[in-house]
Amino acid sequence: MTAGHHGPFRPVRFLEAGRPQGAAKLGGVLIHGRYRTPQEMIYLASRMAVDNIRWIAPSAGHDRTWYPGLFMDPLQANEPFLTHAIKSLDHAVDRAGEAGRIDPKHMVMVGFSQGACLTAEYALRHPGRCSTMVILTGGLFGPPGTVWAGTAGMLAGTRVLLTGSNVDEWIPESRVYETAAALEGFGADVTVRIYAGRAHEVSDAELVEAGEFIQGM
Repeated sequence: MTAGHHGPFRPVRFLEAGRPQGAAKLGGVLIHGRYRTPQEMIYLASRMAVDNIRWIAPSAGHDRTWYPGLFMDPLQANEPFLTHAIKSLDHAVDRAGEAGRIDPKHMVMVGFSQGACLTAEYALRHPGRCSTMVILTGGLFGPPGTVWAGTAGMLAGTRVLLTGSNVDEWIPESRVYETAAALEGFGADVTVRIYAGRAHEVSDAELVEAGEFIQGM
């Protein structure tokens, strides 16, 4: 585990898994949920059974939490933590891309819950850096009625798998669909999967679908 740039915050820690540096065709970033761990994301990634990939899993510093509030709170309620979290993801993308050896077309980001919301937000703030985004139960930030800023076509060439549940108490099904519509409006190719009755977790079916989606790169 190594430390990365951190500014005024605690150093970001990274775990690595999969192929060694210099040997993988794909680069991947794994973002854990609130109170969860990079180790858990690496375990989930192993169950996706993606070949020829090197995974980088950053760790949220304080209390294993990327931002303090809920993702549908006003944006300022989660600052400056949200901006710092996005910077941490950007450092992880740099590391996974191995200084440009792996290009954006071969980069994937996978997040769950808080990590999924950050994955969606990263797509808007850094369009084109990862061509494949797997958003496991998450959505874009902002209160109801938020209109997300962006330009038409800025996510052209970006593939997104976006999952959710019709009974999830943290991520409303309606926000999953709003997120899909926003990302599609900016040019992304979005696949939405709503799992009926699924608790706030990553199901076996999602892991299978996510693995196949990533292999489709």
